[in-house]
Amino acid sequence: MLTRKNFIAAMRGEKVDKVPLLMREGFEYWWEPKGRDEFKAGWMNDPQYRRLIQAVKESDAYILCQDQSFLFNRFMMSSTDRIRTVTKDVDENTKDVFGELHTKKGVLRFRDSIFRNQCTQWIMEVPVTEAEQMEELLDTPFEINDETVDIAVQAVQDTVDRLDERVIYQFFVPSPIVTISRCMAFETFLELSLTERELMLDALEEITQRQMKMVDAVAPKLPENVVFWMGGSEQCTPPMMNPEAFDMFVEPYDSRVVKKMKEYGYAVGCHCHGKVRHAVDVMRRIGYDATEPVEPAPQGNVSMKEAFEITEGQLTLIGNLEWADLELASEEEIRCKVRALEEVKDERLIVASSAGPITTVTEKLVDNHLAWLDEYYKIFG
Repeated sequence: MLTRKNFIAAMRGEKVDKVPLLMREGFEYWWEPKGRDEFKAGWMNDPQYRRLIQAVKESDAYILCQDQSFLFNRFMMSSTDRIRTVTKDVDENTKDVFGELHTKKGVLRFRDSIFRNQCTQWIMEVPVTEAEQMEELLDTPFEINDETVDIAVQAVQDTVDRLDERVIYQFFVPSPIVTISRCMAFETFLELSLTERELMLDALEEITQRQMKMVDAVAPKLPENVVFWMGGSEQCTPPMMNPEAFDMFVEPYDSRVVKKMKEYGYAVGCHCHGKVRHAVDVMRRIGYDATEPVEPAPQGNVSMKEAFEITEGQLTLIGNLEWADLELASEEEIRCKVRALEEVKDERLIVASSAGPITTVTEKLVDNHLAWLDEYYKIFG
């Protein structure tokens, strides 16, 4: 039986009736691409996607509902009252989001773009270009608006109430390091992590404190059987940084936020792409219940079997069918990859892919998903 309680039990490594199957973002069968959502989600009307979503809807898969809450923003956890945005049409296929971060010293500006038929947002202009602007964000007081929190929590409750038990509501909190890297060009982030190491660590400490305060404000009001998720910290893995960067920039800070979430009784997962052979053991030490994805070469550097050996049964691994394989491999290759998971079916395993659709899907992608579903039932029942 598909219940949120059973899924959370699997995350925590408790015994469940069978290995769960999880479909990630892009399978929100309850989200009709109409009205205000049609600009981004019009591709969901495509017959190929409707064929896929119908198969998923009829399956025994859990489905992810991800909430990237503005309460835990990626602007170094600035106070929500200090963030202003306005969206303007650029042309029939593009919208720009113009943003302002109001600090004690002035205004830092950013711009994102949204393109037709893409359920994501692209960073075009960043608010931080030098260390002094990082300091400007840190020096601006952090305040929690209780009314804003209540509005956000009610939106979560309303969504959970209208969705069935197979839908896993994921309340996503970016790792503190991610709230820094999002503010600037990636090259700037890597440079400052070396040249302004003390500032970077001071910023992580302040952001962690802010996130913990927000968890205290939000968690007691959230409905039961939602899950917290953190991450996005793959920039602290090879080849962007050396493996031990995860120990320095992620572990001391994520671990405290995770501990705070768990104090309120919530299961906590981690999201981190890339070469995580070293990082999965750090995730275990942090105290995460689960992590995804676990990527083999060439996208990553560790197989599911190896990752289970590294984590010694103390971390649930969610994976792993690579999105690139679902797009490009043959149906038989997909079936072979599902069959390969049989050797770890007695471990803390949840079957999933490394990503989900955010735009128009191909016939091949749909057929490979159907092959995946079919083979999953043969292996896991």
